[in-house]
Parts: sequence; structure tokens; C-alpha cells
Amino acid sequence: MKECYFCKVSRGEADPLIFENRSFVGVFDTHPVNPGHALVIPRRHLLSIFDLNDAEQADYFAAVGGVKKVIENTDLIMLYQNMLNRDDLKDRPKDLIKTVLKLSFLGKKPDAFTVGNNDGRAAGRSIDHLHVILLPRYYGDVDDPKGGIRNIIPSRADYPRQS
Repeated sequence: MKECYFCKVSRGEADPLIFENRSFVGVFDTHPVNPGHALVIPRRHLLSIFDLNDAEQADYFAAVGGVKKVIENTDLIMLYQNMLNRDDLKDRPKDLIKTVLKLSFLGKKPDAFTVGNNDGRAAGRSIDHLHVILLPRYYGDVDDPKGGIRNIIPSRADYPRQS
């Protein structure tokens, strides 16, 4: 779709690509939650991960793994300092970039990853084009990460767990 932002990204018309395979591209998120926050975006305009065809399904994990390697091998301090000065970002808010630049764990390798997909508006998707989020996680980025994605609905996240 011509006006879809992520279709523009997948065509190389917005945000520098950090990964490519036949079905997906990867970019660093310009509104980062944590250092290294990146997106894996299918080249084909799709709404749901459940709409991936066989070839795209075969390429999915290679794309996730490829973007993870890029995150782990990128100088994230330099990345975010450069983002503050990118011409294509001059009209976008940079509060989250500035916040990430102040984090005590910036410059460290991720301790873990949260991989997610808000599959539909009810799940929190804001751009109607499938995108998978690779969110590097660091010890201390939240007080208690126990429960992970379950904490999306905090009142239902606490349950008895076995060690």
C-alpha cells in the first residue's frame, strides 16, 4: 500500500534498514522503549502474523535472529546520538531517544529479549501492518519482570508459579 508507513519502510523509503531477507526487513525503532528496540517488518502488506504464507513463515525466524544479531553488535550509544541529528527525524518527537540515552544500562549487551506482536487494534497495534517487536531487556529495566507479557493486564498477571 502506497501510504502505509511500514510499506514505505520495507521499500527502503523511510528509516535505514538494518536487516533484509526475501520476506522481511528490520529497523531500529525511532521511539525506543529500551536500547536496541527494533522491528521486523514483512515486505508484503499484511495485518496479521497468521496471514504469513509458507515462504514468509520460513523466513520469519531467520529475520528475528538476524535483527537480534544486529542489535547485539551495534554501538547503541552512537545509534541514538545519531538519531537525534537525523534529518528525516527532525519533525518527530525525540523524548524517548533522549530517555534511552540516560539509561544506566545503555552500552551493555542485552540480558534477554521480549519478542512481541500486537496482532490487531484490540491488542494495541497502532500501525495496520504486521510488525514484530524485538525488545532487548536488561536487568533493572523494570522493578520485577516476573510474568513478562502477562503484565499487559496487571490485575490478571499474578498467579502461583512453580520455580
